[in-house]
Amino acid sequence: MADYPQGSSTQPNILLVEDDDVLAAVVMELLAAHGTVRWTMHGEEGAELVRAQPWDLVVTDIELPGISGLDLVGEIKAAQSDVAVLIISARASFDYAVTALRAGADDYMTKPVDPVALVEKAGELIVLTRDRRARSRQVVLAVGSHPDDVEIGVGGVLLRHAAEGHEVTVLTLSGGEQGGVAAERALESQRAADLMGARLVHADLADTSLSEGGATIATIKAVIDEIHPTHVYTHTSKDVHQDHRNCHSATLVAARGIPRIYCYQAPSTTVDFKPTRFVAIDEYLERKLEVIRAYGSQTAVRTYLDEELLRATARYWARYTQARYVEPLEVVRESDVLIPAETPMAAIPEVAAG
Repeated sequence: MADYPQGSSTQPNILLVEDDDVLAAVVMELLAAHGTVRWTMHGEEGAELVRAQPWDLVVTDIELPGISGLDLVGEIKAAQSDVAVLIISARASFDYAVTALRAGADDYMTKPVDPVALVEKAGELIVLTRDRRARSRQVVLAVGSHPDDVEIGVGGVLLRHAAEGHEVTVLTLSGGEQGGVAAERALESQRAADLMGARLVHADLADTSLSEGGATIATIKAVIDEIHPTHVYTHTSKDVHQDHRNCHSATLVAARGIPRIYCYQAPSTTVDFKPTRFVAIDEYLERKLEVIRAYGSQTAVRTYLDEELLRATARYWARYTQARYVEPLEVVRESDVLIPAETPMAAIPEVAAG
């Protein structure tokens, strides 16, 4: 097994799309030197597999039953822009190779394939994929005042981040003791985080008495300094619950150096909430509902956690998109430029959503 110090240390996953079963058997044996190989004969199934899980390398023929290898490259890059694609074709024309590369392939080899060259090229492309992922790695922090706030507002978004290999941390500021038994809610929070593939940081600030400064800012800032997030999600200020509003204000201060900050809605959010970013969660809605079920002490008594209502809310916001289910976000800041943490708040432009 080759060693890949770049990116993830896990064994590489390789997808082979080839309709010649004899050649596929040979190529699979060669590629097994690098990791686990999955084979399919059909481009359509290849596209489904790429949409379903991350891959470190996709090797495909061009002449396939159904969609062509060139069309498949487009599907692959749309689903996972960082995964390297190697085309192996019987067509030796230079113009054809250029067409493949322009379609988004990362390299091109002709049949019959030299075994040594194939193994070497596959290793190079796996490293390329992992280098790309390392450079584009996202670290996500979602801040909520109480247990289940984050899951209601951006549970689908966080599941999507986790599925894409991003590091996800949930910071819950209070135990939610005014709405139940704190110890029970803490256990529920951990189960929910586990289901989302997220790390949970559970602070012990006082429920219903969160301030917008002092301890709240310090608590959020401590986590930010530890994980250095690229994305922060927090409450909107358009909310009738004082903890939510104060959490919003404190997060903006603590996260003033973070390039991407978004605000989510809660059951107590007002009609003044005006999102401008809509994230499709079609593939994650059912898992989000499973996460919400982890809060059994709340689903039994809170009508706003009714699954039909949660599904309807996600369907409602989808009217702004081509998706079926969506989570809406207000954009506070959306930039690729890190703002120095020592920059005074007055010098940071506010971006009003809506």
